[in-house]
Amino acid sequence: MPRRKELLGIAAGVAQSFISRNNDVDGYWAMGILYTAVVRQKTNTFELNLLSGESTPEFKYSKKIAEANRQNLKKQLANLVFEEYQVTEANLLLEFDTRSVDQPSLNKTTWGEPFLCRVTIIDDLKKKHSFEARGWCGRHCSVKERRSTRSHSN
Repeated sequence: MPRRKELLGIAAGVAQSFISRNNDVDGYWAMGILYTAVVRQKTNTFELNLLSGESTPEFKYSKKIAEANRQNLKKQLANLVFEEYQVTEANLLLEFDTRSVDQPSLNKTTWGEPFLCRVTIIDDLKKKHSFEARGWCGRHCSVKERRSTRSHSN
């Protein structure tokens, strides 16, 4: 039986995969698409329940993003031989434009504003395993960005 402290590594893997440039929606970086979507909703946060697929705010690609990340989570849990009942909650929180928040200095490697991605997994013993990743992200702009050449469906 795997040790529950390994859930922190799974949370880190999900967070790093989520903010990766390989996480795309309709051929564009998912982070930029989400940033644009939350700004249109007059907020700076996006929450995704990785188990149910529900998101706040809900938008066109919520279900697609949720499904891909739910599969990633399940694959990582299976690789470490976790049983489904051992994870009672798994949530992802994005906070965009976090300039006003006191944060460690980040090396700015791209355009945009700083963001925070937090993945929290709660196990069957009610213990939280949470990992934060930070980076820089600009709003989606099809004029500035190139669409992925990987096959994708709408």
